[in-house]
Amino acid sequence: MADNLTLPATSSVVAADDISSVFYQRIKISWGADGTVNETQVSQPLPTQSTLESSQASNLGTLVTPKYALINTSSSGDTTLIAAVTSKKIRVVSYTLVCSGTVGIKFQSGTAGTALTGVMEFTAQTGAAAGFNPFGHFESASGVLLALNLSAAVAVRGHLTYLEIA
Repeated sequence: MADNLTLPATSSVVAADDISSVFYQRIKISWGADGTVNETQVSQPLPTQSTLESSQASNLGTLVTPKYALINTSSSGDTTLIAAVTSKKIRVVSYTLVCSGTVGIKFQSGTAGTALTGVMEFTAQTGAAAGFNPFGHFESASGVLLALNLSAAVAVRGHLTYLEIA
């Protein structure tokens, strides 16, 4: 129900909300070129501009600091890359791998756990790099370690960047 008020002498209408017989002026954030208005809503959000600071990221308003881990394994099966952190997910935002021989690799949430990637097949002296993705390439379950699973005992080297997310 509209509780608008008409200003005396000008006949201008002001949006208001009547709460317990007190009128509060309604102010909505809107945007657009001169002479137009776009009401801000989920389907038409307020245009914003953001910047990326390399020393911190924001997750639901909480600042988190990127962390780094070395990948250096040659054991067939599971290798823990990052230990579990209580009530935190490990979100991988970039990684690089180089394999010395033919091997299949997959990232997992936990040892013998849930696959976070499909098996990536490599031949000798090949690898992969997944560049920075602020949303993450994949993440472990909350409170669960991040593991790398190798199909064979082949040296795999590299590094990854990750965030600990609540």
